[in-house]
Amino acid sequence: MALLALVGIPLGIAADLAQPVLPAAGLLALCSALALGLALPAGRAAYAPRIAAAALLGFAGLALAQWLAGAPRGLLGGHMPALAAWQDEVLQTRPPPPWDAARLRAALAQPGARPRPAPASSDEYLFNALLLDARGDRAGAAAALAESLRLAPQPRPDALLLLEALRFWPQARELLAELKVAPEAAALLEARSLPDPQARLAALEALLGEAPDAPLLGLAALAQARIAAALPLGPTIANAARIAATVEAFSDEARFAAFAETFLDPLRALRLREGIEALDWTRELAARRLAVTPLVPPPGQNSLPMLLRIELPEPAQAVQIRQGEAWQPLPETPGDATPTLRMPRPFQPQELELRYLDREGQPSAPLSYAFDPVGILRRQAQRALQRQGPFALYQPGWTAPGQLNPLPIAGPFRAGLEAVEWRTDDEAAPRRVPVGVPDAALLEGDPPRILVEFAPPEEARLLVLTPIYADGEVGEPVPLQIR
Repeated sequence: MALLALVGIPLGIAADLAQPVLPAAGLLALCSALALGLALPAGRAAYAPRIAAAALLGFAGLALAQWLAGAPRGLLGGHMPALAAWQDEVLQTRPPPPWDAARLRAALAQPGARPRPAPASSDEYLFNALLLDARGDRAGAAAALAESLRLAPQPRPDALLLLEALRFWPQARELLAELKVAPEAAALLEARSLPDPQARLAALEALLGEAPDAPLLGLAALAQARIAAALPLGPTIANAARIAATVEAFSDEARFAAFAETFLDPLRALRLREGIEALDWTRELAARRLAVTPLVPPPGQNSLPMLLRIELPEPAQAVQIRQGEAWQPLPETPGDATPTLRMPRPFQPQELELRYLDREGQPSAPLSYAFDPVGILRRQAQRALQRQGPFALYQPGWTAPGQLNPLPIAGPFRAGLEAVEWRTDDEAAPRRVPVGVPDAALLEGDPPRILVEFAPPEEARLLVLTPIYADGEVGEPVPLQIR
């Protein structure tokens, strides 16, 4: 009986070692040990059956411990690395390789996906963390994420986003408090976690700078920080342009595809992109520019300057004009509703360069404005003539045989006309009368009034007038009854 007991113990150990290839060996050994342990005391010897029964019951306890431990390698192999290595070599029981990223992505896309039972890689731990977080198990997700980040030399973007989100949950905060990540990722997370929007923006700008080729995850954080720091007034045009550049970067399909490939869960990359695309309105804001509207002096007021009204696209601290190499503040005149530049006579064509300082003191893009006083005066006069009609106040009538009353054209309106063509109802070819004003005369002041004389045949009943405007446009013929 003692010999049987000595044989039983090695058999139990062998069954434990064979657990990876014979999962039922331990359970069979347990049943056999119980049977023998209960039968042996019926033998004749006084002590031998009891010793054998005790040994076999000890073997049964070993098998029971193995079964309760649930270790796929058995109790001994699970706690002794040397025996585990022997099992791998002799029994060919090496664990299957971890799933690659493509297989994990496909599993994440399936409904009812389950965590990996024995994760063996950073991606498998991240896979489990994503699933557990989706189920509301913050503590489990934090534990899995901690293992993923411990194994990953360079964490995936969705791992960093999940880490940032889990730190807000009390049940996960302690597990992640002392977690160490790569220095670049740690700096980004630290900057994003600053509570003050201005401090967060400053930290991200110091970390990422203005490089358009910065990682998309950093650019997204910077765009969101600029929006938060601009509340409640909204971003300035300069900041809107920077945010719009991030929107443009996320719109680059090739660049975004490479970025999404670094995620284990591509849906999280798409959600991040949707959040940035919602800032598309910044493109329209970024396109706004400084504008100049000229206002000519009223007719007859030759002593008054021409006004250049500066139209600001946003609130500004100051408007500046370049003088030489320096920028000087635009002179302010009490009573001006908007910044205004006064151009005295005699008007001279010149190039002006203007800019403004926004509410944060940042200079806008310079505006180069070609001040063309002759063109301004001619366009203004032409528009006035077209609004009221060039011949609206003229009624032709006979003053003498073959002579009509002349057409008066006021000096300020002459700048908008080049000539007047006229003919009668029985004439096909019009006659042209120049009425234009030389550029030099316009620059000096209002030109004098001119009278256009008509000498039609006595049998004429209609006078047809056609304006030729300063820009060369031919107006509609205007037939007038001769009285």
